[in-house]
This record gives sequence, C-alpha cells and structure tokens, in this order.
Amino acid sequence: MRQVKRVNYEKAVSPVIATILMVAITVVLSGVLYVWAANLAESNTDGAFEMYTFSASSAPGEMTSDTNDNLIIVTMDQGEDIDWAKIDVKISIAGAASVSCAGPGESTGSCIVLESEPTGNIWEVGEAVTIKENGVDLCDGELCEVTVSIVNNREGVTLDQSSTTAESTPLPENPCYSKVLYNTQTHTVITKSTIDEGGHSTWMLLSESSSNYEHPAYYHKQLHQVLDCSDGDSVSDGNGGTWILTEMSSGGGSHGGGGSGSGDSGSENTETVCDDGIDNDNDGDIDGSDSDCASTPPANPDCDDSYVLYSGHPSHTSYTQQEVIDGSATDWTLLDPNDWPDYNHPAYYYSVNGERDVLDCTQDDSVSGWTLQAPSSGGG
Repeated sequence: MRQVKRVNYEKAVSPVIATILMVAITVVLSGVLYVWAANLAESNTDGAFEMYTFSASSAPGEMTSDTNDNLIIVTMDQGEDIDWAKIDVKISIAGAASVSCAGPGESTGSCIVLESEPTGNIWEVGEAVTIKENGVDLCDGELCEVTVSIVNNREGVTLDQSSTTAESTPLPENPCYSKVLYNTQTHTVITKSTIDEGGHSTWMLLSESSSNYEHPAYYHKQLHQVLDCSDGDSVSDGNGGTWILTEMSSGGGSHGGGGSGSGDSGSENTETVCDDGIDNDNDGDIDGSDSDCASTPPANPDCDDSYVLYSGHPSHTSYTQQEVIDGSATDWTLLDPNDWPDYNHPAYYYSVNGERDVLDCTQDDSVSGWTLQAPSSGGG
C-alpha cells in the first residue's frame, strides 16, 4: 500500500513568524535605546551632577567684625563652562542654614561672588572665584567652617558641594587699597568701598585669586576692560576721559593727610592727627603733646548735614547735600565717614580742572571760594 506524505503547513510557516517577531523586537529595542541615549546626552549637556566637581580653600585676609571680609576661594575642577545665570551659589557657616550669594556684578545676597577673570558671565573650567561677605558679618573668628553648594537652578540639582575651613590670615599692607578710581575728564571719584559693596553700575571688583593683575583690580562692565594697580595703567572711557587709580588729594581741610595717617602741619586748614603716635611737628613730642595739636582749627559745632556748599561773588551758587548725592553738583563728592574718619564731617571732595581738595566742617575752612554755610546765612 502506498504511503501518503502529509505536509504540515503550520510548522513550515512558524520560522517565518519567528523571524518577523525578532526583527520587530529588535526595532523596538533600538528605538528605546536611542531615546534613552538621547535623553542621557541632553541631561549631561545641561550639567548633570556627575560631570561637575568643585574644590574650596580659604581666601587670604582677616576675619573681622566688618561685613566685607573674603571667606573662601572656589575652583571648578571638572565640568563644562556654565552661565552664571544658570547656577546659584550658597554657603553655610558652621552648619547653619544656607545663605545665597550674589553672582558677579550683582548685589542681592548675604555674600557675593568675585570672578578672577571677566569672561562674559561664564564660569569657566579651572577658574577660581572668591566668595566674600556682602554687608553681613558671616564670620569674625580665627577659624570658620564653610560649606559651599553649587546648584543648577534650571534643574533644581546640586552640581557639587564642598567644605573647607576659612582662616584669618593678615595680609601685608597694600597702599593701593587707599586709591580711588578717578576720571580725568568728568572728575568722578569712586572709592573702593563703594565698589566693594557690589552692584555698582559701572565697575566690578575682581577676585585676587588671579595672578594676572596687580590688585585691587577693577572690571568695567560696559567697556570690558580691567584697571589695576600697575604703574601707569588706565582705561579710556570712550568720551575723551580716562580712568586711573590715584590717591585722594590732601589739600585744605584734609585732616591727617587725606588718609595717609599723618598730618601736614604746613598746609592751611590742615589738622594734625593727635592720636597717631607720630611726632608731627618734629619737636620731640608725640600725640597730645604736639604743639600742632594745641593749635588745630576746631570743627564748627553747628555744622551738620543741613549745611550747604556755597560760592559767593560772583556766582552765588549753592548746593545742598542731597544735590551732591544726586549728582547735581558735578564738581563735588560726599565723602563717607567710614572711609575718611580724619575729616570733620560732612566733608566734600572737590575736583575741577586738575584742582583737587576737600572742604569739611573745620572752622573757617574754604576751598577755591567755596565754604559750608548754614541754610539761613545766605548760602541756601
């Protein structure tokens, strides 16, 4: 009997179906892996936690009861250049609650970040920045434990956290710190303390962690140039004027040499500093025994902030203190008593046509025909 061979068509089709299924699964897995890899790459570009490492060290300077001490230096050791607008810098002192620091050129915050190089709002890899107090006394001891956190504010992710001990380290005296920024055309005067407070519209103090400048060094935000204490350094303002660093002039009314620490007994209306431990008049006596101290012109006891700057014949011009502060009196600048304690305040810095002088509340003081007068005496 002849055998009939049966063909199982279902078994013949199964390898084809299996192949199709394997291809489909491979395509799906490839798509999933592609999406996962793309998301991972995108997150790394935005600055993932694993990409960034920062280190912190103590900044040079003393820890005092002042509110502008240098605290720590923070260096980006690994990562990618990142815009300052994308990160928040926070510090914690001795485990206390964190406080936010103002970014470079900003002013809002208990601390402030100073760049070592003006790099167009970018924190570059390898760049060291200084964190200092900003109007708040955060640390005034010999040692201060500081923890700094760098946060990506777009993602809400902490990029890195580092801790160090800030140590109080006295610095050698730097005479350049007493210099002011001076514009040779507009006669504008800006003190270091004004810029030090942060948020100045034109100038920004640079971190001393950079060895490329002779500090203090100042960065002009609009001109993108740096002015430092190198001999002869200057920055053109683009309008015919030049910014330089210079000592505040110590003419009439400048007590103690306008910040030099000693008197000038040969200058009219100049008061000898009687507590400086110096033999100011070379008579063998010091301090209160100096003959100059006995003959120092006293301050006008009635002179206060209400007194006006007054120039008599022929101009009969007067300026109130508020007008000086507002900039209406272009030749005058109100001096800060904290920066210039040796004057009888209020004291005003005068600068016009190369002449620089100080007028204050010393009895009978005058500068180029200008005096301080009570508002009711004809000056107002």
